[in-house]
Parts: sequence; structure tokens; C-alpha cells
Amino acid sequence: MKLTQQLLHQIHQHLESGYPNEACGVMIGKDGIITEVIAADNERTDQPATAGESARNRYLIDPLVYLKIEREADKRGLQVLGIYHSHPDVAARPSQFDLDHAWPDFSYLIISVAKGKAVESNSWRLRDDRSAFDQEAIEFSA
Repeated sequence: MKLTQQLLHQIHQHLESGYPNEACGVMIGKDGIITEVIAADNERTDQPATAGESARNRYLIDPLVYLKIEREADKRGLQVLGIYHSHPDVAARPSQFDLDHAWPDFSYLIISVAKGKAVESNSWRLRDDRSAFDQEAIEFSA
């Protein structure tokens, strides 16, 4: 995964502002280089009592919002390259929920936000057999 330091900083600011809930967004670009990030609202509305799931530990991008982002990117000759989201007060590693809902060929940038501050950034790609994620390097472009 390749992006600029400025875009990573923009992602960190967005995710910190969403704390203590998970925050999320979409990364678009071309030829494997992320050129733009688009913040999305976390539409998860469950109460914490619902099987332990809520906006505090899950995110949901409205499918119509995602479709609009994808179509706009396509019109501009770009494509969705991945999704970013925060893990409040836990490691920047994919959860079982992340694995169960991941799409192939995307980069999943997970940022650990501890006490409101981005502290760890890791990117992951789903294996072809969907059994697990493999960590991928984060490279910085000019």
C-alpha cells in the first residue's frame, strides 16, 4: 500500500475525532497508489448490549454512500483501493469480524487509537482463500 504522509495524517485526524467509537473511510487511487481518502460516517447504531457490538467496536459504511464513492472514483479514472478504520484502545490488527466482512483485493488500513491518539498503523490484505489477512507494507509516496 502506498500513500503520502499527508494522507496518513488526514486519516489519523479523522479517526482521532471519532474516538471513542470506531471511525472509517475509503481510500481511492490508481495503480496501487492511494491519492485520496474519503471519510465516511460510521452508520453502526447497535446498542452495546447487542452481542457486544456497537459503534464502539464495529463500523458500517452505508452501502449507498460506498456506491456513490465508487462511481465518482470511476468517473475520474480512479478506483477504490481499500478501507481504513480505527480500533479504539486495541491493537491495529484485524478482528474476526474484520475477517468475516473483508473483500478481496482491498487494502485494510487499521489504526489503533489509544485514549484519542493514533498510535499504530498497519495495513492488511485478505488471502485469496479468505482464511486470514497478511500484513502489507505501508510505503510513502512523494
